Amino acid sequence: MRDPDRMDHPFHLHVNPFQVLSRNGQPEPYRAWKDTVIIKGNETVRIRIPFRNFAGKTVYHCHILDHEDLGMMGLIQIDTVLANENENSSSRG
Repeated sequence: MRDPDRMDHPFHLHVNPFQVLSRNGQPEPYRAWKDTVIIKGNETVRIRIPFRNFAGKTVYHCHILDHEDLGMMGLIQIDTVLANENENSSSRG
């Protein structure tokens, strides 16, 4: 999503930590596990989310309440089978 006003958006994902892989197609130099990332209004951010230990619905949203109220939020449905398969494959090494 690109914001014509070029405002920064603190994007937050509940339950599952993620890593930022790239910004505007450029690799992120420091990958750390996060639950929030600042996305500038003129950039595209690519993230990686391992769905391991939680099945069900969770939410992502902009931490600016007015933006959240205007629709910058959504639900993610994590399938039970997928969550269990990921957990089992990571425990096998």
